[in-house]
Amino acid sequence: MRASKLYLHTLKEVPSEIEKISDKLLIRGSMMRKVGGTYAYLPLGYRVIEKVKTVFKKKLEEEGVQEFNILLPSDEKTYASLVKKDLKSYKELPFGFYQVKVGADEVDKKGSISFELITFDKDKEGVEAHFQYIHTIFEEIFKKCGLSVEKILDIHNKKEITSGKFMIFSEEGKEEIALCKSCGYKALKKRAMCGMDLANEEKEMKALEEVYTPNVKTIEQLNEFLDIEEAKLMKCLLLKGKDQFIAAFVRGDRELNLAKLETVLNVEPMTLSFAEGEDVERITSAKTGFAGPIGLKDVVIVVDAEVTKMKNAVAGANKTDYHIKNVNYKRDFKADVIADIIMIQEGDKCPKCDGHIEIQKGIELGRLKKLNTNYSKHVGTTYIDEDGKEKNVFMGSYSLHVTKTLAAIVDKYHDDHGILWPVSVAPFHVIISIVNKKKEEQLSLGERLYKELVDAGIEVLLDDRDERAGAKFKDADLLGIPIRIVVGKKAGEGVVEYKLRNEEEKEELSYNKALSNVLKTLKEAGIK
Repeated sequence: MRASKLYLHTLKEVPSEIEKISDKLLIRGSMMRKVGGTYAYLPLGYRVIEKVKTVFKKKLEEEGVQEFNILLPSDEKTYASLVKKDLKSYKELPFGFYQVKVGADEVDKKGSISFELITFDKDKEGVEAHFQYIHTIFEEIFKKCGLSVEKILDIHNKKEITSGKFMIFSEEGKEEIALCKSCGYKALKKRAMCGMDLANEEKEMKALEEVYTPNVKTIEQLNEFLDIEEAKLMKCLLLKGKDQFIAAFVRGDRELNLAKLETVLNVEPMTLSFAEGEDVERITSAKTGFAGPIGLKDVVIVVDAEVTKMKNAVAGANKTDYHIKNVNYKRDFKADVIADIIMIQEGDKCPKCDGHIEIQKGIELGRLKKLNTNYSKHVGTTYIDEDGKEKNVFMGSYSLHVTKTLAAIVDKYHDDHGILWPVSVAPFHVIISIVNKKKEEQLSLGERLYKELVDAGIEVLLDDRDERAGAKFKDADLLGIPIRIVVGKKAGEGVVEYKLRNEEEKEELSYNKALSNVLKTLKEAGIK
């Protein structure tokens, strides 16, 4: 490709609202532009997108996962319907499909390109085997892209991981990860289990005491009014489900984790909402802000495990302008459900060891999820097993994010001058910069070098633009093409300047030596 023919418009600066380093460098390098609320990948950037897609496709198809496409929006039930008529015997299982999808990302709401995989198995053991196998494939794919990823727990319990994510730590990430450096425990913050520190100075339970607290409705106000630390206050959150009300109790310094609560109650995600004022008043016989555990009726009482260990806590009295001191679990109230329903925090005790939790930001690059037979049951997708019995198919659902992988690569591989692409996904393998195209010996040598490399099957960008040498050099740094050859003053002697983008050292080489170095570098990178 000749730079004079390429849509190439590099920028010195980007708009101030662009915050991510990866976005800034891709925009400056004429690989991406912001259009409305999304991004457009320009020809140079889309070459990288295609490189990443090729890495994904090659590995998946090596493993027998075949590409297909559904033109309309689809889900797991659609995939089960797709194979319903064709699938007959257990001998046809397992198998898998993948498709490339373009849509809006659910986290940052921008446009995205992703691979969606679906696997079909005859039993739960098969799903588990696929789940572990896909883990390995994904690791190899990201390694090929130059990324070392972290396997993060998503939906899980003490016995089984049913969903996980591949993520990379990055300050540009939108998701938070809880991790323990002592034992290696990692989970999404919203899914992480909480270890309990059960130390409590008070040993004896004191008598209940009603306290007048006029207009004191929040934990912060109660903390100030009674001069009692938030960890000794009991917070009540009233929620409304599809056909029931829930009273969730957590310690005053804690945040309720709705995702955990939904899992505990076995309700669909995003179906719980906070109760309206009139419902609160009906349930508690008090204005909002004074709900407590004693005397509540017609609600499901869910108590966080930490609350059961509190001694002589302060809670709402279910009476306007009043709270109660010295509330204790078992003696004064009981729960319908006791569970871990709090959001983990920095410094919390690890649920697996005596270490403590750190919170870091991350970018999701892939997702893995085991599915039960509900999806195949819904559409009647079955097979005949070894004993001639009809069985429902088990499925797995997986995704790989192409555009996020691209951003993660840039986030990891860059310096003050621009991007440093790994060879496997670089838009071109080599950039040849002709210092002065008006000099016949430079133009001739550059063209000759370009032709020979292209004929050898190497992807080359020839910078033959009528631009200043300094501008070409800056663009070469910004674009981040791995191998850089400069054809300049010694072209008449058949000598060029050779440099790798990720190294400072540059050297003058003969034409033939430069060619052999290119081939050697690409061979070492597994390209040639």
